[in-house]
Amino acid sequence: MWPIEARNAAIANSYFVGSINRVGTETFPYPFTSGDGKPQHSDFGHFYGSSYFSAPDASCTSSLSRHRDGLLISDMDLNLCRQLKDKWGFRMTARYELYNELLGRYLRPDFEPQVISDPLLHKKC
Repeated sequence: MWPIEARNAAIANSYFVGSINRVGTETFPYPFTSGDGKPQHSDFGHFYGSSYFSAPDASCTSSLSRHRDGLLISDMDLNLCRQLKDKWGFRMTARYELYNELLGRYLRPDFEPQVISDPLLHKKC
């Protein structure tokens, strides 16, 4: 999932995302358990590196190494965030008044949710 997580966040939220991950394996001086019933261990695990930047238009930079430290510098045109918000029009179709009303009802102490059940789920054969 690492190659697509930040890219999806950048697209969905119309902003740039820096995906930063260190490289190598980290060990601790004292053993610990992971709560999975396995014996104690001192290693925290392997980190995947491959840091990269994602843009709101779904473009990405090349990734850094998975095995060596590195520095990634990238130009980011912050106007792209506004341009894509205007182009895709998500805010134009949002229904903030409705969301406000629904949230207001949900937060009331006497709120009772509307429960709709599918009659086919309870059908006796």
